[in-house]
Amino acid sequence: MKDESGNVLFYILIAIILFAALSFAMSQMNRGGGGESNRELRQLQASEILQYTRALQTAVHNMKIEGIEDGQISFETPSVAGYNYASCGDACKLFLAGGGGMAYMTPVIDDWLDGDQVANPNYGQWVFSGDNNVINVGTAAPDLLAILPWVRMDLCMEINNLMSITNPAAQPPKDSGDVDLVTKFQGTYTASQSIGGGDPQIEGQRVGCFQGDNNLSTPAAGTYHFFQVLIAR
Repeated sequence: MKDESGNVLFYILIAIILFAALSFAMSQMNRGGGGESNRELRQLQASEILQYTRALQTAVHNMKIEGIEDGQISFETPSVAGYNYASCGDACKLFLAGGGGMAYMTPVIDDWLDGDQVANPNYGQWVFSGDNNVINVGTAAPDLLAILPWVRMDLCMEINNLMSITNPAAQPPKDSGDVDLVTKFQGTYTASQSIGGGDPQIEGQRVGCFQGDNNLSTPAAGTYHFFQVLIAR
């Protein structure tokens, strides 16, 4: 794939810069403490997530330019199970130098995720999904998404702040329907669930963070989940 070495070096450079900034913020917080330092740390954590998923989106876009179809993109990686399927070979693999040129970044569990949700499916993993339609993004067909489930509420809100998404009543916006946080993409798109149902803050957004609505829905109230549209369909 064209310029794949340059792309890999670019993504590595982004990771180094973000790690250095995060380390500096943590040292400042430990030195001075206080709410402002905590807010700066959350902003850096939110920025790290957003930068990574934007890089994923760009890599997927570049793969499509090279002729890879929506149903051929593979998220196969030795880091997590569930993404192995017959696509079109190495060129279709996002996490391979000969494909999308991206590296799989394991979520920082202690900093990003809600420890009370550790028993839930796919805790500590990115979920690459073709089973959710983001309402008012593209058509009614399911979109290709990168989802980080079970994030901390304060981090969820900070992501929305950076994206100019309103957090009503000092909480992330609620999704009133079911969202599939379990099914991993293996080349098939199934319009089983949606994101943004009854939620004007999230409808039409290609990236954002929401909370479950109630205990009759999946996910439940009091849980928070980040998403990034990789392909709007």
